[in-house]
Amino acid sequence: MMEFLQEKNESKIVLCNVGKFYTAIGRDAILLNKILGLKLNCLKSEICKVGFPINSLEKYTDLICQQRYSFIVFYFNQESNKLEILMDYNGKNNNKIFQYNNNCYTCLKGKKEYKKPDKYMEALKELYKCKSQYKIDKKIQS
Repeated sequence: MMEFLQEKNESKIVLCNVGKFYTAIGRDAILLNKILGLKLNCLKSEICKVGFPINSLEKYTDLICQQRYSFIVFYFNQESNKLEILMDYNGKNNNKIFQYNNNCYTCLKGKKEYKKPDKYMEALKELYKCKSQYKIDKKIQS
């Protein structure tokens, strides 16, 4: 899901809640490590991640704003299985990092495969289905 959101918002840092944390992966994780010093972890082979507690969202988004980077924050509602956009900030700087990992040769974590149905992907499909339907409805009314 995060990789898809990064494609849709390619110049922005993408943050999304996972449980009680907001996380960023790949190129966004590398950038947040460089500008904020957040610790990199291994999500899966060759993909880095960073995260911070949900209650620290304002602190970290303020720090990103101070660095003038564009970002978007998604919130996955566990009860309704819906994905919502919480914040969307257009800063002067865009994420131009194309590196997805820091040094995966030393990372031994992240090799577990998940076989469960992905409720995050379902929420993502619903979000973009609603947006495309809204555009179609808007064109019909025009």
